[in-house]
Amino acid sequence: MVDESRAQPKSRDRPRRYNTTVPPTERPTDSTDKHHRHAAYAAETTGLLLIAFLLLALTIIRYWHAIHWSVR
Repeated sequence: MVDESRAQPKSRDRPRRYNTTVPPTERPTDSTDKHHRHAAYAAETTGLLLIAFLLLALTIIRYWHAIHWSVR
């Protein structure tokens, strides 16, 4: 004899999952995000190069008297 209270419910008796009928969302195919990120990376690189050249210029100005004449 099978105890029906312990038996697994059949597939048609199981409650449906919450999002089974909702189609998966797709991201927009706009490429504006890529261009925006590229611009941000370019601006960051430009800023780092500007700081590097500024530090180089300040270092050369500061130590101009100590630079050997053959290097100048």
